Amino acid sequence: MKVYKFSPNAEIPAFATEGSAAFDLKACFDAGTKLRAYNPHNREMEIPVKPAADGRLSVTLHPQFRTLVPTGLIFDIPEKHVLKVFIRSSMALKYSLALANGTGIIDSDYVDPTYMMVINTGDTPILLYHGDLS
Repeated sequence: MKVYKFSPNAEIPAFATEGSAAFDLKACFDAGTKLRAYNPHNREMEIPVKPAADGRLSVTLHPQFRTLVPTGLIFDIPEKHVLKVFIRSSMALKYSLALANGTGIIDSDYVDPTYMMVINTGDTPILLYHGDLS
């Protein structure tokens, strides 16, 4: 499968260890952009990407908000195949983050930039940094 960087800040997916069953996708933030999100009342919102206290680009994921987190990548998925996206178990355990649709399914005819539809299932805001997720 071919993958293309849509954003210069994107990281090409890679296996984290020799025993990894899947490659890691990472959040890709560009300074000055805004992410599309939906609050618990299904109202569309914009969440700004901005530097955190340590200077890394981040976004605040509010409780029960569903947010489209960019990967900065476009995948060339072979015909009759799909790309499946899962959240890392550590992100769910430590930060109460989940994929809003359970498992992301990207069809072979989808040729636009790939996003992860993340929801903060906890009751406190979470800072998500450039390079987080998977």
